[in-house]
Amino acid sequence: MAKDSHKETNTKDKSRRSPALALLLVLLIAAAFFMLSDVSFIKSARDAVMQKFGYESVDTETEEPDNGGGTIETPGKGGSDDGVIGGLDAGALPEYNGQHYIKVNGNVPEFPDEVYERAGLIKDGDSWKTNGNLMGTVDSNKLTPYEYYGSLDSLGRCTGAYGCLGEETMPEEGVERGDISSVHPSGWAKAQNWERCHLIAWALSAENANPSNLITGTHYLNYDGMRPLEEEVEHYIWETGNHVLYMAVPWFSGDELVARGVQMTAWSIEDKGEGISFNVYCFNVTPNAEIDYKTGIVTTEEQASQEARLYVVNKRSRVFHYPTCEGAQSISPHNREEVTATRVELTSQGYTPCGACEP
Repeated sequence: MAKDSHKETNTKDKSRRSPALALLLVLLIAAAFFMLSDVSFIKSARDAVMQKFGYESVDTETEEPDNGGGTIETPGKGGSDDGVIGGLDAGALPEYNGQHYIKVNGNVPEFPDEVYERAGLIKDGDSWKTNGNLMGTVDSNKLTPYEYYGSLDSLGRCTGAYGCLGEETMPEEGVERGDISSVHPSGWAKAQNWERCHLIAWALSAENANPSNLITGTHYLNYDGMRPLEEEVEHYIWETGNHVLYMAVPWFSGDELVARGVQMTAWSIEDKGEGISFNVYCFNVTPNAEIDYKTGIVTTEEQASQEARLYVVNKRSRVFHYPTCEGAQSISPHNREEVTATRVELTSQGYTPCGACEP
């Protein structure tokens, strides 16, 4: 009889606990849904509650990006309202320090919101995620690979490029890069050993002769500064299949036509920067040479130390030649003049070296 009474008591206890456990489980599920839901009215209620506990509300609502509008303004003219983009100040660009590049903003990537939004990302507090994903995760299938190239400014200068890069934006296997010699970026001058530098490398974008993606750059910038970083991103994408937010902005000083440097920013999306994360400023310089960033004339130390010698100048085209150059022989007597001067003196007077004889 006692045993039956004990069993009856246990059964009653269990029957009392079952509804309580079920209620607790429902409350936990509701709390999790309240904290993680993307439903707008729940977000508003959650923000109101958080504010009462002293937390600031974060607006996670985003509008559909306008894929046909907006540009990256020329940094040299003020890339943002205060002339600052991603830790760089247009009015105080870094001085070359002997290194290929320097870290910007502690090497922490920063992008305008539209760079994220065009990729299909929405804000999740201080981070970004794909829409509908809980716990701040990113779904590759919800990302939108793209490239965007800003329009040239009034001086014909590139203004910047950005995108969500992945295998979808890269050239197909077996495709070779096309000819880009038809593009003469701002500040391009013949016989100065300039190179056409992609803001977003061909290997990442499959872009060839795109004037909005090519700037006048030195070999030092193109191969020593930018290329290792571009290859790092390229190899990461091929090895993981992930995507990378990428932005390259040329920085000009005043109305100069040749960029002083290029800011490169990259951030791997799916692993939130674990694979790729950098924010650097690459110098557009040639060591042991002086660059006139207004005209594109480059003067090496050897050229700067040359003594005066005989040149032939074309007073109309303002090009100077060695006397033995075929171009010098074809100048009409009316425009031809022989002068004894140094190369530096002629370039400072606005004359350009001949692209054939390269004086």
